[in-house]
Amino acid sequence: MVAAVAATGAIAGVGVAVAPAAMADSICGSGYTQYWSKNINAGDGTFAGTVKLFDSPNNSKCVYFTVSSGTKGSAGWGHSINIEPRGGGTAHHDAGNYNSYAGPLWLSAPTCVHVWGSVYGPAPDKLFSYDDNSLCH
Repeated sequence: MVAAVAATGAIAGVGVAVAPAAMADSICGSGYTQYWSKNINAGDGTFAGTVKLFDSPNNSKCVYFTVSSGTKGSAGWGHSINIEPRGGGTAHHDAGNYNSYAGPLWLSAPTCVHVWGSVYGPAPDKLFSYDDNSLCH
């Protein structure tokens, strides 16, 4: 399954009932180390979740968006996550009404990446985008 996900860049509609804090290895695979994260709020200020970015020794990046209990897909919320090499290239996307997480997405990138996405649903949409040196590793 990891090979199929790596080839397509996304898992669509997979619902895994595991606590996000305990999932890093099982989501990204073995050997990944988290080096960046950012808490995201919905348009009305509700905590929506956390975007987490990981790196592996072979420079493969993995990103996913953990979904908070206050913005679950079952309550009408949607989440998206995207990643691409900084400066352009092939982007990988995932979006849906998730209860656990959006993603994971994998990308072979030697150093810097651009991560963006959104939270949408009952509150005003909230777009986020990060493309600074803290995403270089």
